[in-house]
Amino acid sequence: MIAIQPYTERHIEAVRRFNDRLMSGGQSAKFPLSPTPKWLPKIADRKIFQEYYLAVDRDQSVRGGYILKHQDFWIRDRVIPIADFHLPVSEGAVNKSYPQIGAMLLRDAIGRQPLLYGLGMGGYDEPVTRLFHAAGWNMFSVPFFFRVVRPTAFLRNIPFLRRSAAKRIALDLSAATGLGWLGIHAFQAFRVLKEAKVPTAEAEPVDEFSDWVDELWNSSKERYGMSAVRDAETLRILYPKNNDGFIRLKVGGRSRPIGWVVALDSQLSGHKHFGNMRLGSIADCFASVADTAAVVGAARRYLESRGVDLIVSNQSHIAWQRGFRQAGFLGGPSNFIFAASRELTELLRREGVENDDLHFNRGDGDGPINL
Repeated sequence: MIAIQPYTERHIEAVRRFNDRLMSGGQSAKFPLSPTPKWLPKIADRKIFQEYYLAVDRDQSVRGGYILKHQDFWIRDRVIPIADFHLPVSEGAVNKSYPQIGAMLLRDAIGRQPLLYGLGMGGYDEPVTRLFHAAGWNMFSVPFFFRVVRPTAFLRNIPFLRRSAAKRIALDLSAATGLGWLGIHAFQAFRVLKEAKVPTAEAEPVDEFSDWVDELWNSSKERYGMSAVRDAETLRILYPKNNDGFIRLKVGGRSRPIGWVVALDSQLSGHKHFGNMRLGSIADCFASVADTAAVVGAARRYLESRGVDLIVSNQSHIAWQRGFRQAGFLGGPSNFIFAASRELTELLRREGVENDDLHFNRGDGDGPINL
């Protein structure tokens, strides 16, 4: 008999042994050793927090676990609590005696919060996306955008384009001769010319998000079919002042703030997708749907000035997709998946919210640092 229980102090050693079994079986995923989340712990009166749950058998061995991230969302004209289902791990990945743990975890999560979503996952062939598919969840790929800043570094470090010896030689020659630099810049410039002229705005780094964010949220939220609540209080929890890993940008027009961006600037080493590049990423953002291109353009210029090689982002909302294209970004293959439970899918259907009216990016998953 296996029961799903909240993770408490008495489970720590059992979780450690569970992680050891996963590692011995060749799995890289592991469940947190502390029952208290380091990121988004449950604190009185906070509406955004995480909870950990475990699948525990009769002898108190842990056979699986999952995390719920609870958060308020704006859907059409009201605020509704929803949860992100993430990091489901199962003994079934290494022991065929436990084939139903994954489905058991998902059923338990739906029982606690029927309005569930999943984000990221790494593609449609991953165990969690197959689990969602079997449960009848609605899924789609969140579009991926990129802007090459330093073509030489890009050509020498992007594994997707270097899968054969012939391709590696061709790309290295392009990088060495400057032809790659010329071609990439020309192509990106051509794409920008095809789009509408982007209004100019400036990005200013700020230590934290203050009251001006509330004004922006309240004046712009109604143009989004669905979005996590992005008010100042929530942003200060997600992107705290004491975390230097986040670049918080206030983007302004001539007389007022028109948007904000949370960006990252990371020096990678041996990354499976981006090699050894210095990677800029636009992890989260918000603005009026009319100002997306100006906000993206300002963030792009700021990251370029820091010396990144490549800038990337995933964006589900049609206005942000348009804004990234207008700001000179190209589209690429995406393994960043959004999945909605049947109950959430039905709610969105009743409210008339289409997939491209959802505002999701990496800030809505298990943490924007986890690129």
